[in-house]
Amino acid sequence: MKQRRFMVVSGIVGMVMAVLPAAGAQAAGLPCPTGITATMTKVNDFWIAHNTNPKGANWPIGAYFAGDLAAARSLPNPRYSTYAANWAAAQKFALLGGPTNTFADAQAAGQTYIELYQADPKHPASDIAQINQSVTSMIHSTKVTDWSWIDALFMSMPNFAKLGVIENNTAYFDKMFAEFHSTKSVRGLWNATKGLWWRDGTFVGQNTYWSRGNGWVIAAMARVLDVLPATDPHRAEYVQTLQQMAAALKAAQQPNGFWYVNLGNPADHPGPETSGTAFFTYGISWGIANGVLDPAIYQPVVTKAWNAMAGVSVQPSGALGFVQGVGSSPSSSQPVTASSTAAYGVGAFLLAGTELGKFCH
Repeated sequence: MKQRRFMVVSGIVGMVMAVLPAAGAQAAGLPCPTGITATMTKVNDFWIAHNTNPKGANWPIGAYFAGDLAAARSLPNPRYSTYAANWAAAQKFALLGGPTNTFADAQAAGQTYIELYQADPKHPASDIAQINQSVTSMIHSTKVTDWSWIDALFMSMPNFAKLGVIENNTAYFDKMFAEFHSTKSVRGLWNATKGLWWRDGTFVGQNTYWSRGNGWVIAAMARVLDVLPATDPHRAEYVQTLQQMAAALKAAQQPNGFWYVNLGNPADHPGPETSGTAFFTYGISWGIANGVLDPAIYQPVVTKAWNAMAGVSVQPSGALGFVQGVGSSPSSSQPVTASSTAAYGVGAFLLAGTELGKFCH
């Protein structure tokens, strides 16, 4: 295994617009910078205080730590990275079901293992051995039907991108695209006309576009593009997917700044929902910061979304409310209330704040 301990932030299709130098204008309406950082800190401190010893390596906790590590870097707050490192050590850097398990949900924790490995030279290669074995077993297989539901794109794709950089091996990127293409085009879960995704094959043809499911996808595009080399032949398609989704999401945003659980029909279980809103805020903000989305068009979208979450979702205690519970459709875990929370919602919120904070510098 090649010991390449760095993150590659590549260019966007040969051009990155000069977005960040104009941050002052773009940040209009955002509580920059102290309001964003204070709210992120309040939410994560509450979560950590009530989850002092998180158990297991399941997908909700894996998604949480993606946000926790992003917050650790951006605030910066070394206590958050220590929290992640202690959790990973307690799991022995293992996947649920072990290294032979290629189920996407089991791979979600691998993203944190990889980031911890890259950030600290003291981490041995054995810390990413299980996630690498799981991913490479997929690379060596002719099967390209592992991701039958769109949540899997977030859980699994970033591992392929990150490991491909570490190993300097394009086979990781090639297999990632083959699986992505299968989900998108062969299974037909992408509706190009709408610019949105059906959660799985049971929804194809219906006017049901689950908010968090689409949130997983746009967040996956951002996390993959953040490290994928500019030379990758499929990078442009990931960028285009993010752009098409952003346009559809702009149209689907509610006047109060939230996205409701059914992007196709906001009257279906209406009301604020934080996890989808946070992932959309993250993905669109990443697109603005990296020059693939026009800030004049999309900055108001993410500003309105962040202010809605900060004002409605974040409770006085720091608890993050209005997070739809585990499920697979708008009807899952209803009703969604101020007391509804979950690890992945906190992770999504921290990812959103991390990207938005870039507009304040």
